[in-house]
Amino acid sequence: MNDEQRQEIIRRLQQGEELSPEWARILFPPEKREYELVYHGKEREEDIIANTLAVPLQKVRTFGKNGDGWHNKLIFGDNLQVMKSLLEVKNPPASWEAFKI
Repeated sequence: MNDEQRQEIIRRLQQGEELSPEWARILFPPEKREYELVYHGKEREEDIIANTLAVPLQKVRTFGKNGDGWHNKLIFGDNLQVMKSLLEVKNPPASWEAFKI
């Protein structure tokens, strides 16, 4: 932030004006730049995950223990399907409550 921008912010605040959202990047610069490919018809991540079928995980190999209920797994399969399955294990949908024992 340069001195001119700093003075502009001070002036606006002293006059009781609200700062526009454009000032957010100046006041709070991102630590790391991220880029995103944006194009017409691009599906949202949430929609892609929602439309992906979860598959039962098949244990190929388990190794190492890092605590109660936690161990390393080697999983083979389609990335999206494995990710969907892991998300459901971590955050089971409310519909799974009926199957709890």
